[in-house]
Amino acid sequence: MDFLRHSHASLLIEMGFNILMVSQRLGHEKVETTWQTYAHLYPDKEKMLAAQLDTVKVQGITANLTIEDQLAEFMAQFQSHLKEQPALIDINSEEIIRWDPEKREKATVTAAEFEQEAQLDEGIEAGLASAEIFQTGYLELCGIVYFLASRGLPAKFL
Repeated sequence: MDFLRHSHASLLIEMGFNILMVSQRLGHEKVETTWQTYAHLYPDKEKMLAAQLDTVKVQGITANLTIEDQLAEFMAQFQSHLKEQPALIDINSEEIIRWDPEKREKATVTAAEFEQEAQLDEGIEAGLASAEIFQTGYLELCGIVYFLASRGLPAKFL
């Protein structure tokens, strides 16, 4: 029975539970009893603690979020920023394609041409048109689809 108890305590320690939690789980009245019995299982724990503190220092505390949750949170913040600051978006370095689905013709346009066509065809302010195409990757105006070459044409327009 002592073997199972020791194995259980060892497993809890290896899983990262602190000495107080292990002590409570084992029913020890004093943490010192647990420490005297299981201290030999903690030799690398100080190194692990230091490494985790370094990680928090560099990355910040993420409230135990998964990588996917952290990425989703970042993207939501980024999209919110785009909506608030459309004038900061510069699509001049992007190749913009004009696609006419009816004629099945495509042509490359400059950012200035795209913005001018957005203003003329739909009365959309240039900065807002740039923000929209930058955020979603495409913008449909009067049946013509404009999209960023780096992101490709959305399948629904093929």
